[in-house]
Amino acid sequence: MRGLLNILLFVLMLFALAILAVSSFVAGLLIPLYFILVFVGAAKREAKVKTKIEAMLMPDESVVASIIEYRAMALFRRRVSIVITTSRMISVRRKILGGYRMLDKQWKDLSNAQMDENIFPALFGTSLSFSFLEPEGSSLGVGGGSPEDAAKVYKYAQSQEQAWAEKRRIRGIEENRSFAGAINLGGLFQAAGGSSEVSPTDAIANEINSAKSLLASGVISDSEFQEIKSKILSRRF
Repeated sequence: MRGLLNILLFVLMLFALAILAVSSFVAGLLIPLYFILVFVGAAKREAKVKTKIEAMLMPDESVVASIIEYRAMALFRRRVSIVITTSRMISVRRKILGGYRMLDKQWKDLSNAQMDENIFPALFGTSLSFSFLEPEGSSLGVGGGSPEDAAKVYKYAQSQEQAWAEKRRIRGIEENRSFAGAINLGGLFQAAGGSSEVSPTDAIANEINSAKSLLASGVISDSEFQEIKSKILSRRF
C-alpha cells in the first residue's frame, strides 16, 4: 500500500508542478531538477555503496547478499540498502547532501526476520524487516526490493536467527546446570561439617527462593524450576 500511495503522491506532485510551470519559470525547473536528483546516476551510486561496504569489511568477513529498495518505494526520500555479511547486517542510507549513514547489527542480536511480498511485486518488490534483542526494540528493514535479492537475504538471516537461538538455548541450559551445581556444592559443604547459621529448613527455603528469583527474571523456565526444586528437596530429605 505504501508503494501505491507513493505513486499517487508522485502523480499529484507532477500534476501540481505542471500547472505551476505554466505560470512560473522557476516552478517549471523543479520537474527536471527532481528527475536529475532522483534518477540520474543511480547505478553509479549503487556501485559506490558496494565499494564502500567492501572496503570496511573485516579480514575474515565477506558479503553474502544485498538488497536495495525499488525507487517506487522511496520517491520522496533516499533509498535504503541492506548488505549482509558472514558476521553482521549493514543498513546503508545516502544522506540528502551527500555521504552515507551506515548502521550495522550483529547476527547474535537478531531475534526475528520477516519477509512480505508487496502488491504488484514487479513494481513494488518484496519487503524485509528485522528486529533485534539489543538495543531492545531496534530494527532494520527495506520497504520493497528485488524478490530474488530479498529471498537470499531472508534465507541467510533465518539460518543465523535459528543458529543463535540454539546457542542461547544451550547457554541457558549450561547456566542452569551451573546454578544447580552451586546448590549441590552448598549442600556438600554443609554435609562435610561446614558451619552455617541457618537451620536445614531455612536453607531449603533459601535455595528454593533463589530458584524462584531466576524463574521470575526469565533466566529459567517453569519446567527447569521444577527440576531444580525437585533436586533440592530430594537432596535434603
